[in-house]
Amino acid sequence: MIARLIEFCAKRRGLVFVATAFVVVGSLLAIRQVPLDAIPDLSDPQVIVFTEWMGRSPDLVEDQITYPIVSSLLAAPKVETVRGQSMFGMSFIYVIFEEGTDIYWARSRVLEYMSSIRSRLPAGVNPVLGPDATSVGWGFQYALVDTTGHNDLAEMRAFQDFTLRYALASVPGVAEVASVGGYERQYQVEVDPTRLHAYGLMLSDVTAAIRRSNADVGGRVIEMSGREYFVRGRGYINSLDDLRQIALGADRRTGTPIRVADVARVSFGPDIRRGVSELDGQGEAVGGTVVVRFGENVLNVIDRVKTRLAELEPSFPPGVRVKVVYDRSDLIHRAIETLRHTLLEEAIVVSLIIFIFLLHLRSTLVPVLSLPVAVGLAFVPMYFLGINSNIMSLGGIAIAIGAMVDAAIVLVENAHKHLESAPPGVPRERVIIEAAKEVGPPIFFSLLIITVAFLPIFALNGQAGRLFKPLAYTKTFSMAFAALVSVTLAPALMMLFVRGRIRHEKDHPVSRAMIRLYKPFAWVALKNPKTTIAIGLAAVLSAVPMVMNLGHEFMPPLNEGDILYMPTTFPNISIEEAKRNLQIQDRLIREFPEVERVFGKAGRSETSTDPAPLSMVETVVKLKPRDAWRRIPVDRWYSGWAPGWLKPVFRPLWPDRRRITWDELTAELNRKLQMPGWTNAWTMPIKTRIDMLSTGIRTPIGVKVFGADLDTIERIGMGLERAISRVPHTRSVYSDRNTGGFYLDIVPDRAALARYGLTLGQVQDVIEAAVGGQPIEVTVEGRQRFTINVRYPRELRQDIETLRHVLVPIGGGRPAAGGGMGGMGARSDGAAPRRLAAAGMSDVGPSLIAQAMGGMGGGSGDRPAGTGAMGGAGGGMGGGGNRLPAAVAPTAGGTDAWTEAGGAHIPLGQIADIRVVTGAPMIRDEDGQLVGYVYVDMDPGARDIGRYVDDAKRVVEREVRLPPGYFLRWTGQYELLQAMQARMKFLVPLTLVVIVVLLYMNFGNLSQALIVLCSVPFALVGSVWLLAALGYNLSTAVWVGIIALVGLAAQTGVVMIVYCDSAYHRRRREGRIRDFDDVVEATLEGSVQRVRPKLMTVATMMIGLVPLLWSQGAGADVMKRVAAPMVGGLFTSAFLTLEIIPVVYAYWRWWQIKRERRARVMEVA
Repeated sequence: MIARLIEFCAKRRGLVFVATAFVVVGSLLAIRQVPLDAIPDLSDPQVIVFTEWMGRSPDLVEDQITYPIVSSLLAAPKVETVRGQSMFGMSFIYVIFEEGTDIYWARSRVLEYMSSIRSRLPAGVNPVLGPDATSVGWGFQYALVDTTGHNDLAEMRAFQDFTLRYALASVPGVAEVASVGGYERQYQVEVDPTRLHAYGLMLSDVTAAIRRSNADVGGRVIEMSGREYFVRGRGYINSLDDLRQIALGADRRTGTPIRVADVARVSFGPDIRRGVSELDGQGEAVGGTVVVRFGENVLNVIDRVKTRLAELEPSFPPGVRVKVVYDRSDLIHRAIETLRHTLLEEAIVVSLIIFIFLLHLRSTLVPVLSLPVAVGLAFVPMYFLGINSNIMSLGGIAIAIGAMVDAAIVLVENAHKHLESAPPGVPRERVIIEAAKEVGPPIFFSLLIITVAFLPIFALNGQAGRLFKPLAYTKTFSMAFAALVSVTLAPALMMLFVRGRIRHEKDHPVSRAMIRLYKPFAWVALKNPKTTIAIGLAAVLSAVPMVMNLGHEFMPPLNEGDILYMPTTFPNISIEEAKRNLQIQDRLIREFPEVERVFGKAGRSETSTDPAPLSMVETVVKLKPRDAWRRIPVDRWYSGWAPGWLKPVFRPLWPDRRRITWDELTAELNRKLQMPGWTNAWTMPIKTRIDMLSTGIRTPIGVKVFGADLDTIERIGMGLERAISRVPHTRSVYSDRNTGGFYLDIVPDRAALARYGLTLGQVQDVIEAAVGGQPIEVTVEGRQRFTINVRYPRELRQDIETLRHVLVPIGGGRPAAGGGMGGMGARSDGAAPRRLAAAGMSDVGPSLIAQAMGGMGGGSGDRPAGTGAMGGAGGGMGGGGNRLPAAVAPTAGGTDAWTEAGGAHIPLGQIADIRVVTGAPMIRDEDGQLVGYVYVDMDPGARDIGRYVDDAKRVVEREVRLPPGYFLRWTGQYELLQAMQARMKFLVPLTLVVIVVLLYMNFGNLSQALIVLCSVPFALVGSVWLLAALGYNLSTAVWVGIIALVGLAAQTGVVMIVYCDSAYHRRRREGRIRDFDDVVEATLEGSVQRVRPKLMTVATMMIGLVPLLWSQGAGADVMKRVAAPMVGGLFTSAFLTLEIIPVVYAYWRWWQIKRERRARVMEVA
C-alpha cells in the first residue's frame, strides 16, 4: 500500500503540489490562531468557597463554618482534596477536583452541596463561591503612584476600588481585579457614653436613627402643566455634616433637638486592614491584581488589559499613574522567542548536515522543503484540540525536527545510490520511483515506531501530565505528519529536484572518509564477536554507577525571569510592624543592580484566591534583562600565572568573567535580608502558585503534620523545625505557629449576670458593638460606597483597664432590633420614639414622602446591603492608658451599678473576667483533619530534592517522636516526585513492549525485533554519561527525553537491519551465501557500504538537538533536560549500534542458515 502511494504521488506530482498549497494555507491560519502562553496550564480544577464572619476568632470560624463545609464537600463527586483555612473573620475552602473535570460542572456540584449546608451555619453567614479562577491566574499586577503628592492613600484606594477595578473587570477573560494596600475610607461615629447617658439615650438609638436617615425613595409620578414629574425623596448620607445633623430626639426639659454630633465624634477614618502593599522601598502604595479566568488565553487577556489601561489613563486623577509590577506576557514572549530561535537554528543545522552528506543542492531541497510543511501541519490539530503554543508544545516540535527529515533523507540518498548504478537508457523517473518504493515502507514504519513509542507519555497524570502532554501531542503530530509527507510530498519533490549530475558515493569525500574509517572497525568486530560484545557490555555496565549517583527531582527550574520573595514571621505581628518590615525588605532588595522594581505585599489582597495572613509576605522582584546583570570573575586555567598583557589573548576562548546566575543572586539576596524573626524563602511567581494549588505548600519541600490537637501539632512542628534545620543544605525551615496568636478573652460570670438580671447575649452585644464596632450602613455617593461604623472612642477600649469600665445597661435593656449594634438595648418604655416624633426629624423624611405621594407602590431607592468589613482602624491593644471619665465610673457609694437618666449600668469588669491568652491565629485542615505545615527551603547547592529528603527523613525519624494518632506527610515537589517515579516504573517497560510489538509487526519475526532492541541499552549509556557530565538530575523532563530516545534508537537499528537485509537477500538470490564468511561479507556490505544514510539520519537527529543544549532564556532549562539524554544516547547508539548489531545480525543469519540446512538433511533422511 505504501509503495503504491509513493508511486502515485511521484507520477501525480501536480496534484500533490496543489494539495500541499491548500495544506500550507490552512497551516498558516492555524499558526495565527493558536494562542500563546509561557507554559501549559498546570493548575488543578479548583473551586473556592469563601465565607466572611467578621470579628470571629479562627477557632469559631473553624468549628462553625470551615469544618461543616469541608466535611460535607468531601462526599462530592470527583473531589480529590478539600483544604480549609480559618482566619480571623474569614473562612477559605479550596475544593480540588480530579484532572479533566470541567470547572463549571465542578462549581455547580459545589453549589448543590452548599444548599444543604447553609441551614447548619450560623445565622447571617453566607458562603459564596470564589471567582472561576485560581491564584495561578494572577497574570498582571500594578501599583498606583501619585507624582504630585496631592492624592492620599484613601483617595487612591477609592479610585482603585470604584473606578479602575470595575473598568478592568469588564475586560473579557478577567475573572476579578483584587485590590490591596491603601486605606478604605469609612465614616466613623465614636459615641461618648457620658453624653449618651446624660441625654437618656441608648447606643441603639444612635444606630437606629442613622439607619433611618440614609435612604432615597420614590413617590411614583405627579402631573403638572401637562407634564409628568418623577417624585424622589432624597435622603442618602453624602457628607460628614449629613451624619452629624441626624436627629436622635429632643431634650425632655428644653425641647432642643439632640443630634449625632451632640453625643459622638464623627470623622473619616480607615477601615480595619488585613493587607498592606509597598513599592520599591519608598512607602506604602495601592495595588491591583488582575486574575485571569480559568482556561482563558493569558496573553490575549493581558493585552486587552493593557489596552484598557491606555484608554483610561487620560481620565485618571491628576498625577496618578500606573506602574506595572508583574506582567506574565513578558515571560510568554521570552519563552516563545527562545523556542522560535532554537527551531530556526535546528532547521539551519539540519539543512547544512544534509547538504554536506549529499553535496547536491537541489536534492537537499527535498527534505528542507518537506520539513516546514510537516511542522505547519502539526499546528492544525493543536488548534482544534485547544493546545497553546508554549515552551512545551513548541519543544515537542524542536526535539522532533531531526527525526522528521530522516525519511526524506533516506529516500533521496537511496535514489542517489540507484541513479549511480542505473543501466544506461533506464528513465530517471523509473529509477527514482523504484528506489523510493524500496526503502519507503520500512522508513515510513520506522517513523511510526518513533511516533507510537512516545505514546506512553500520555499516561502521565497530575502536574507532570499537564506539563508534558502538550509536548507529547506536538511531537506525535510532527512525526505522524513527517511520515505522511515522506510518502506523499517527498516523492513528488524528488521527481522535481533529484536530477543533474549525481556524485558517486565512492567519489564523495565525506562518504569515502566514513567508509574508510568505519570498515576496519566493522571487520574487526565481525571477526572478534566475543570481544566486541564484551566491550559493549562493559560500556553498559560503566553507566550503572553513574545512574546510582544521579540525583532525583520532580522538575527542573523554569526560569521565569522574576523572583518571588516569601518571608514568614510569627503570627502575632501587627499591621504597622508588618508595613515597617516590608519597607525595609523592599529597600534592601532594590539596592541590587539586577533589580528593576520591587512590589511587596504583607497579608492578603481583597480576593478569595489570596488567603495570606499578615505574617506572610509576598514580594515580586522584577529583574532587569539578563544582559544588564553584573559580571563576576571566574577562575580559569590561566588566571593564576598569565601576566596582564597575555590574559586578553585567552579571554575570547576562555572568558574570566561571566554573568551572575539566578541561584547566586538569590543567595546574595538571602544573605542581605537576614532579619530577626523572619524566615526567608526564594522562588518564582508561577511556580509558587502552582505548588500551593497542587500541594498547599509554597516551598519546594514541606511536611504536613496531621492530628487531632493543635497544641500537639505545633509541638511536633517545632520539633521538625529544629531537626530539619540541622540537615545539610537547609537554607530555611519554618513551622506554623498553631497557637501563636494573642487573644483578649472576655469571660462573663454567669452568676453575676443572674444577679443583675442580665443575659449572656446582652453582654456579648456590648462587646461586639461598643467595643468591636460594626458597619451599620453604607453610604451611596455616586459610584462610591463607604461604610458607617459606630462604636466607643479608642481611648475607652484601648487596654484591659479601660475595657473593664465599659458600661453594660441593666434593667429593661434589650438588643437592638435587627440584630445590629445592640447591647445597650433599646428603651422599652417608648421614650425614644416619642422624643424622635417630637423632634419631627428622623421618623419622617424620605419614607413619609414615599407613603404620601406614591402610596404602597412607592419606589425603594437603590440602597445597597451593608458590607461585612470590620470597623475603624486602631482597634488593637496598643496605645496610652487614658482612663474613662470619672462620670462613667461606678459611684463611690459602694454599689456596682451606676444610674443616671439613661437607666442603670454596670461596668463590664464587674460581671466578666478580662484576660490575655494565646490561641490559634489560623487553623488549617485537609480532608477533615487538622493539619500543620512545615515549610522547607533547600539551598541551591544541594544535590537534589530526593537525596535531601532522604537525609531529612533519617534525621526526623531519629529525633522526632509522634504520639499515637499523629502522622507526617512529606509534600511539595517531593510528593510529586514520588508519584512521577512510581508512574515511570510502569511507563518505561510499557514503551519497550510497544516497540517490540511494532518491530515484530514490521519484520514478521521476533529475532530481528530483539536485534533492533539491542540498540536501546547502548543508547542509554550515552544518556547517563552526558547527564552526569552536565550535572543534571533524573527528573520528569529527563525521563521524557529517555522515552523519546528509545524510539530514536530503535529507528537507527531498523535502518541498519534494512540495509543488512537488502545486501543479504541480494547475495542469497545470486547464490553467494555458502558459509559464514559469505554472511560476514554480506553484513559488511549492508553496514559499511551503506554507512552514509545511517550516519545522515543519526547526525540530523543528534546535531539537530544540540541547539537546545546551548539555548538560554525562559524554558530553556526544561528543554535542555529533555534534549540531553537524546543527544548523549544518539551519540553512543551510533557507534555501538554500528559495531554490535552487525555482529549479532551475522551470527543470527548464520544460525538461521545452519538450522535450514539441518532441516533439509532431516527431510532427506
